[in-house]
Amino acid sequence: MMRTIRRRRLRVVVAALAVGLAAGCGSGGTSAGKSDADGVTTVKVGLIPITDVAPLYLGVQKGFFSAQKLKVEPQLAAGGAAIVPAVVSNSNQFGFSNNVSLIIAKSKGVPLQAITPGVGIAPGKNEACQVLVPAKSPIRDVKGLAGKTVAVNTLNNIGDVTIRAALEKKGVDPSSVKFTELGFPDMVTAVETGRIDAAWECEPFVTSLLERGARTILNNYAETHPNLAIASYFTSTAYAKSNPDVVRRFDAAVRQSLEYANAHPEEARKIIPTYAKIPADQAAQIKMVDWPAAFQRDSLEELVRLTQKYKLIEKPVTLDDLIQEPKS
Repeated sequence: MMRTIRRRRLRVVVAALAVGLAAGCGSGGTSAGKSDADGVTTVKVGLIPITDVAPLYLGVQKGFFSAQKLKVEPQLAAGGAAIVPAVVSNSNQFGFSNNVSLIIAKSKGVPLQAITPGVGIAPGKNEACQVLVPAKSPIRDVKGLAGKTVAVNTLNNIGDVTIRAALEKKGVDPSSVKFTELGFPDMVTAVETGRIDAAWECEPFVTSLLERGARTILNNYAETHPNLAIASYFTSTAYAKSNPDVVRRFDAAVRQSLEYANAHPEEARKIIPTYAKIPADQAAQIKMVDWPAAFQRDSLEELVRLTQKYKLIEKPVTLDDLIQEPKS
C-alpha cells in the first residue's frame, strides 16, 4: 500500500514539474519573473481555489501588488504537493501551500523557504475546514469514523495529519481510518453519492455540502491547535537569493492584502466567486478563516511534531530553517 502511495505521489510531483515547465516555456505574454520596461515584474503564484487565498485576489483588485510594481499571474493547483515542485523549478516564482507540505519538503532538503503567513484559524474563525458525512450516513459522531474511508485533497498532508491528531484526542485509533485522495470540488458529488464515507472539505465547499444536508463530524483544525497556522506563502531559496527585492515587494503586498481582508471580510467574500466558481449568494454564507499578521510559531512547532509522529519525516525541521522572512 505504501509503495502504491509513494508511486502515486512521485507521479504527481513529476506531472506538476512537467506542467510548470511547460507553462514557463510557453509563448506569448510577459516573461514570468522578469521586469518590463516600466520596472513591473510579472510573477506566477501557485494557488488553491479555496477561501484561504481570497486576500491575494483582493490585493490584486485593490492595487496592492501593482503599487509594489508586481503583476500577479495565479496558477491554480490541487494542493501544496503540486505547487512545491513548480516553485522549486521556477515555473512559479511563489506559491501558497499548507505548512505540512513545506515541512515535509524542507525535511527532504528541498530548497524552499516560507516568507509570509498565509492562513490560519482563531477562536470564532475555525470552521472553514471540516470532516463531513452525507445526510443519510449512519455515522453519528467521530467514533463512527473507525473503519471508514475519509477523502482528503492530498494524502500524507495537513488534512490527514490533523485528522489523525484529532481522532486520537477523541479516543479513536487513527490507524483504523483509511484515507483516499480526492480534489476538494470532487468531494461534493462523492459525498452525495456515497462513494466515500466522509470528506475533509474546506470552504467554499463546506457550505455547499451543508446546504445539501451533510453533517459535520469533526473539526480537525480546532482540535489540533486553537491558532493553527495552516498555510504560508513561499518561494525557492534560489529565487530569494537572486531576487531579494522582488521577494520583499511580494511579501509587503501580501501582508497588506491579509490585513485588508481581515478588516473587510465582506469584500473577501465577494472576491471568492471570481476564482472558486461558486455563486455569490453561497460565498456570502461561507465560514471564514483568519489571516494572521505573523507566523504562529508554537502551532508550527506542533505541526512539525505531528508530522514526525506520523512518520512523514524522519527528523524535526527547525523553524529557523523553514521560515526566512524578507528583510525590509
